[in-house]
Amino acid sequence: MYADITKIEAPSSVQAGEQVIVDVSVKNTDDSDEYMSVTAIFDSTSIPFQFDYLIVAPGQTVVFRGWFVMPSKDVRITVYSHYWDGSKWIQDDRMTKDIDVVLLTPQISEFKIADFNKV
Repeated sequence: MYADITKIEAPSSVQAGEQVIVDVSVKNTDDSDEYMSVTAIFDSTSIPFQFDYLIVAPGQTVVFRGWFVMPSKDVRITVYSHYWDGSKWIQDDRMTKDIDVVLLTPQISEFKIADFNKV
């Protein structure tokens, strides 16, 4: 394993329709520079990331930032790391993160009549 996913940072709950930022930290555990990338999905939806790939020095940890719009249900994000072997991308590590949807309930106002005069 060269592209070790060390952390997924994302909120644990988000309102439906809000943008969700997902930061994935990946460490190069090899003793040479490696081309690394991440992919992520929930259900069958791909999450776009800021960079397609990065060149990562030995021992260095980099952060890939992705984002998506929260659907009206809970999601489990599955993140995969990859490294380039010179001819193809090799899937290396996998980690998941659950995000709960926050459903807003309408607030009912307590309207009180302070005084009433019959006309």
